[in-house]
Amino acid sequence: MDHKPRLIVAEDDPLIAWAVRVGLADQGYEVCGWADNGREAVRLAELHRPDVAVVDFGLADGTDGMAAAREISSRLGIPVVMCSEDAGAGDCADEAAVVGWVSRPYRISDLNRLIAAAIRH
Repeated sequence: MDHKPRLIVAEDDPLIAWAVRVGLADQGYEVCGWADNGREAVRLAELHRPDVAVVDFGLADGTDGMAAAREISSRLGIPVVMCSEDAGAGDCADEAAVVGWVSRPYRISDLNRLIAAAIRH
């Protein structure tokens, strides 16, 4: 049986989180966790050890998606793909050693392409 790549998604907008989770599941990924803040994203990454973490730039409770991405990437060695509605956020992505970055609005196919690249990374 083939291994389905496992992901966690950190997104504070429940509607966007649902659409991303459903869209990625349709693309053949196993979404093993969803977080709406940075602390929970790191906890899920520790717990599930996914192949890739998909993290929004700004998360609930004022938590910083970039800080969560940095910790997930550097401490846990899990590739991170960042999402943001802020076009300038991509400039910060290099700081966090993220593998890819996509701005809203984006299509699941755009996210899928970056996740596939992160898995090969």
